[in-house]
Amino acid sequence: MDAWRSAVLLCSLMVGCGGGLGSETPPPESELPPAGMPAGGGGNHASAPPARPTLGTAHLVKDVFPPSNRPSRTDPGPSSLVDFQGRLFFATHYEDGTHALWASDGSEAGTVRVKDFPALEDTTTDLVTELTPLGSQLFFVAGDAAHGPELWVTDGTTGGTRQVKELTPGTGGDSAPYKLTVVGEQLLFFRYIPGTDSGHTELWRSDGTDAGTVLVRDMGPDSSLSFSQVLVGNTLFFVFTDAAHGTELWKTDGTAEGTVLVKDIQAGPASAYPAHLQKLGTSVFFLTSTPSYGSELWRTDGTSEGTVRVRELSADSDGPLANLMEGPGSQLFLTLTTPSDHLLRLSSLTVDDTGAVRERPVATLPNAFSDQPDSDALIGTSTVAGGRLFFSVNISSSGPAPRDVQLWMTDGTANGTQQVSRPLSLSDEFQSELFTLDDRILYSNIGEGQGLEPWVSDGTAAGTRQLQDLAPGQDFSYPHDFTRVGASVYFTAYTPGHGAELWVLPLEE
Repeated sequence: MDAWRSAVLLCSLMVGCGGGLGSETPPPESELPPAGMPAGGGGNHASAPPARPTLGTAHLVKDVFPPSNRPSRTDPGPSSLVDFQGRLFFATHYEDGTHALWASDGSEAGTVRVKDFPALEDTTTDLVTELTPLGSQLFFVAGDAAHGPELWVTDGTTGGTRQVKELTPGTGGDSAPYKLTVVGEQLLFFRYIPGTDSGHTELWRSDGTDAGTVLVRDMGPDSSLSFSQVLVGNTLFFVFTDAAHGTELWKTDGTAEGTVLVKDIQAGPASAYPAHLQKLGTSVFFLTSTPSYGSELWRTDGTSEGTVRVRELSADSDGPLANLMEGPGSQLFLTLTTPSDHLLRLSSLTVDDTGAVRERPVATLPNAFSDQPDSDALIGTSTVAGGRLFFSVNISSSGPAPRDVQLWMTDGTANGTQQVSRPLSLSDEFQSELFTLDDRILYSNIGEGQGLEPWVSDGTAAGTRQLQDLAPGQDFSYPHDFTRVGASVYFTAYTPGHGAELWVLPLEE
């Protein structure tokens, strides 16, 4: 397996039950509509298009970083952008090792430091990370001169920014809180505690006070958290590894008794490696991969008896490459890429009134490189907008970078499945983000004679265009981290003379 394809697969592992699998006769394959053709043939469309604000002119908010000579895609810039109480909050990590929490109202004067954090000698971890709003509190991970990375909280003011609790004495960063997640009215997070022979992982919860920040469960030795998880109501489903069960599906409601293994699919220390967790109604669908059973599609209602195999995807663990994506309405999309022909086959999954899972073939996407080795079509990123699923398809190569990256959309029908634009980012280090604005998406694309710049699309030829040329000529601005706050969309972009800085796109009603 080539390096680029391995990287894509690694990224995909890092995001009343029961009933049989329904079957439908696949429709005859026909040529898919060319790029820009309007979708048709039914599918799940919104009953009425949402109100569309006019997109203004994006502009630099403020230089918060000194000029640097780094290449554009590695230049440090604002990160962890988040909407908190109607203002943008973000983090900065400077080359001298210092860090800061910032807030912005979109103006230069209103873009201010909330709190500075010094460089810490005992850790190389980026501080001021995982900004997570919960009501009137914004949680994040940071460290000061006396403490290593710990849980912090702010009300948005400098005076109201404080450490919640010292979990690890000293300035070391090995046990920093991570994977902060809001579940109900509480914040959950994990900590990994290294040991002489083996480390262990802990699950914690916090209400923002010292007394209310408590250990929920010690998950045991040789334990670690994967990054695939999904929230269903007030229950967090997550993939976890421990010595007794291997890598399997767990769930928690934030209590010790409610933090349990859902099902030991591969009994004992063997692993099922659940991945691509997706919510559909009150169920969670996921994929497994085992040497004995190959690749399978599973479904759970959160109970052991309600965790059932939907169907086998491949008896061979080296068979088709599978992916699950959230779709519009009450459906998921399953893709299978067959190594023998390098083609990606798209189908939709729904649950009928009897509880049975219905799988319907949608389309087989063409691959102009299918006659070349190492040219599998793989899913990159995806988002739902205007009753359609927008997704990127990466055509792999034997080198570190893809041959091509294309933007596609589907409404769940063959006629409504089309290529929207190409190429997106061809870098092996930067993947184009897809951001839902309304019934349109924002993303980054390489235009004719232009570098990688911000684009907008509603899925039609007339509604797909470059938003702006931020770095004129062949320079790449690498726009990313699109975040909407009220009538503005903020993002980070690189421009010559400024480096990677905060930009804002006004939305005019």
